[in-house]
Amino acid sequence: MTVPDAPGRDAAGLALLPEATVARVLDTCLGVVAGERVVLLRDGGTDATVVAALAAGLVERRAVPVVVEVPTFVVPGTEPPASVAEALLAADAGIELTSVFIGSSRARQNATAAGRRYLAMPAVEAGTFRLGGPLDVDFDALVDTTMTLARAWEAASDYRITTPAGTDLRGSVTGRKGRALTGVARNPGDYMAPPDVESGTAPVEGSSHGVVVIDGDFLFMGKGPVSSPVTLEIRDGELVGLDSAAFRGTEGERLAEMIARVADPRMSNLAEVAVGLNPNGSVCGVPMETESTKGSAHIAFGNSIAYGGTVNAPAHLDCVMRDATVYLDGVPRIVAGELVN
Repeated sequence: MTVPDAPGRDAAGLALLPEATVARVLDTCLGVVAGERVVLLRDGGTDATVVAALAAGLVERRAVPVVVEVPTFVVPGTEPPASVAEALLAADAGIELTSVFIGSSRARQNATAAGRRYLAMPAVEAGTFRLGGPLDVDFDALVDTTMTLARAWEAASDYRITTPAGTDLRGSVTGRKGRALTGVARNPGDYMAPPDVESGTAPVEGSSHGVVVIDGDFLFMGKGPVSSPVTLEIRDGELVGLDSAAFRGTEGERLAEMIARVADPRMSNLAEVAVGLNPNGSVCGVPMETESTKGSAHIAFGNSIAYGGTVNAPAHLDCVMRDATVYLDGVPRIVAGELVN
């Protein structure tokens, strides 16, 4: 664990990210104030430019950046060492910059439960901070839309998601809380994931059925986007047929291999349905930008605890589709990325 000096703005090409987007993260999203200790979680795959820029920005705000090294995991949601949990509890806030998502871990959940603010930004790159990109948006202006959609999920009894590629998935969301990731984590205990702006929920276990055509990406399961679409079948709330010959030699092997690596039968659980709402996002090689993209939708398999469900699987695996329409109780509520009232 180290407390870095403020790097020069042109030293070795580091910390040369746009001031505007660094400020979006530190001021708009996290609300950093002078004197705060902010943990920056990094691993062997983290973009050093991003760490240096955020550390410099924290120092400029008279806050204290604390860089904490995390092992480079393969499986999203892997629990980090106890030292990471301790560092988060000893700080005022944390920013996850690891190359693989760990924001669903107990370490993060315990930290936010204790009032620490947290931004999950795994695998972001210097390019994610580009002007006109997914961090160059007015996050506060998107809060109302995101919260409105979360309330709509919560009020609904059933959902349906369709896409031009062939997705047609439906199931129950009765009694489930709507989830809103606005990107804004300025209050004690807030957890957000900029550039991701999304809203969704955990479907009722065992209720969903249909097909999902993944033509975006399998997040944190190898570099994307997908080169060709993959069709997944959901039956009684479970992913079926993943070991069939149809997946061999396709992008679907990325999902099959990750589920096999986790080796837990609960990983077939349909854990989440959600839509992206960030107008500056794009389907690209950065998972959090892909997931954020306005007009996209994603499902996830495995752990649903943090999403309002009941399945405590070891990992949470997101799969993104493009150009989604979302129906709640038979009424279209998201069409071409726009909320329909």
